[in-house]
Amino acid sequence: MFKNEILKKLKVEDEIFPFSVCMLSRSKLVVSGVKRLSSAAEDRIVLGLGGDSLSVVGEGMKIIEIGGGDIYISGKIGGLSFEVGK
Repeated sequence: MFKNEILKKLKVEDEIFPFSVCMLSRSKLVVSGVKRLSSAAEDRIVLGLGGDSLSVVGEGMKIIEIGGGDIYISGKIGGLSFEVGK
C-alpha cells in the first residue's frame, strides 16, 4: 500500500521499479531486487541489480540476511555508488 501511494505521488503508476534501496540509518541498509552478490568484504559489498551494479562502501559491514532478492547489510555505511551496465 505504501509503495502504491509513493508511485501515485511521483506519477509513475505504470512504471515498474527493478530495485529499491532503503537506508534505515547510517548503519542499516536494505536493498530489494538484487540479482547477484558480486563480492563482499568488510569495506565493500558489490551487488548486481540486473544490468547495473551497486557498490556499498564502509567499515565493518556484514550481510545480516540475504534471500529472495533482498539483502540486509549492517555496519558503518560510508557511501553508495551505481555503475551502469556492470
